[in-house]
Amino acid sequence: MGATETLAKWIAATTYDDIPPAAIEQAKKSILDYIGTATYGTTSQLGKIMLEFTREQGGNPQARVIGTNIRTASAQAAFANGTIGHSEDFDDLGGCGGHPATVLTPTVLALADELHLSGRDVLTGWVVGYEIGTRLSANNHTDRDWHPTAIYGTMAAAAAASKLLGLDAEKARMALGIAGSEAGGLRRNFGTMTKPFHPGQAARNGVIAAKLAAKGFTADPDIIEGRQGYADNFGGAKCNVPAMTKFLGKVYYLEEEGTRIKPWPCCGGNHQTLSNWLPFIKEKKLKAEDVERVEHIGPNIPCTGALLRTEVKKGLEGKFSLAYNISAALIDGKVDYETFTDKRAGKGDLQAFMKRVKLVRSDDVALRRPHIADANLEARLRITMRDGAVHEIVMGTATHLTGDAVLDKFRLNTEAILGKERAATAIDLVQRLEKLSDVSQLLDVVTLAGTESTTERTPVLQVKEVVLAGS
Repeated sequence: MGATETLAKWIAATTYDDIPPAAIEQAKKSILDYIGTATYGTTSQLGKIMLEFTREQGGNPQARVIGTNIRTASAQAAFANGTIGHSEDFDDLGGCGGHPATVLTPTVLALADELHLSGRDVLTGWVVGYEIGTRLSANNHTDRDWHPTAIYGTMAAAAAASKLLGLDAEKARMALGIAGSEAGGLRRNFGTMTKPFHPGQAARNGVIAAKLAAKGFTADPDIIEGRQGYADNFGGAKCNVPAMTKFLGKVYYLEEEGTRIKPWPCCGGNHQTLSNWLPFIKEKKLKAEDVERVEHIGPNIPCTGALLRTEVKKGLEGKFSLAYNISAALIDGKVDYETFTDKRAGKGDLQAFMKRVKLVRSDDVALRRPHIADANLEARLRITMRDGAVHEIVMGTATHLTGDAVLDKFRLNTEAILGKERAATAIDLVQRLEKLSDVSQLLDVVTLAGTESTTERTPVLQVKEVVLAGS
């Protein structure tokens, strides 16, 4: 069997009982975090535009939009929820090319809401989608500037939707084939509202692909491995199609690697630096006026990949600029929602200090052969003071939220909108999601039927430093 057929048969055959408990717990953690980021996302400028657009489109009231009173068609609900969930780039990190929760959760909640599916159904679809998307992203190795969440998330969403719709192997194969032609998303749009559009589009496309396949809509049956297909177009020089199905059903990426909950509302590429830089600033009581320059010495060519912004004029752009984040952490002593507002970006002090930040590629990495250079993840900061002193930080892994800090982040993202009681109930329902006979019970709590229009709300949350520091 080829990769497409093998993956489709696994999608159709996998049951809740096949999934390791640790993978289920990882999925619940990311689902909860996503609901928090989507709820807050309704207050953003992007969120207001998306909700206005969704209301204008109308549609068969099959599913609901998080944090609002909107009901619309399930594909449209998945689109809106996926987009608002990624509006601040505060959702989780992990498989499926980068941001699994904001693709998979809108997909499974939309269909579960429409079809009155159980929590076990939702979790099964979520994990199945995660495994498909992650197996593709881990082995495709695209060498062009696609947005990974867009191209892998579309396939993941199609897999999850296929599972929830109960498609057999042949129809799941068709859904993957349709999704292969829906996949797309360009990194050039990072730092604009179109970046969050990508996971929303992936979720919508996954629902559409599976629903069309369920009706008998056809696609090429070997879309992944076939000539001129998915791997041919999205894969890089190191693409390994056989590895996409190796140990399928025996090794779960979600169990082995898990998902990571962000402590800062910006691109995850900043997080290793912030995890080490913020504590150092606090320890040394550094002040911007005392610093001559900051050098970030890392394995990557500067301003390639996700952190592509060399100039920052708007808050959204700052989320994708390492120099901006380094500067904000030093000047403000923190990085939070306020850091990435147009008002803060427009003050000018951050851009002025950015000129003192130098991003360079490590000489060691530059001298190595590509297959060795890829394995070098070491990065460091060198801080030269105006008095001539030099500090150097060799950076370790990035900080991510665990335990109660995940719950604190959720409360701070949701309580001003849902209220403390609803937020607490949502936590309880997600923590025992596998026991819910109908996930509509959860949607009842995290939506606002009968309340005022969400589009009139303004941002009210400030995430506390204790959460953002990962403590």
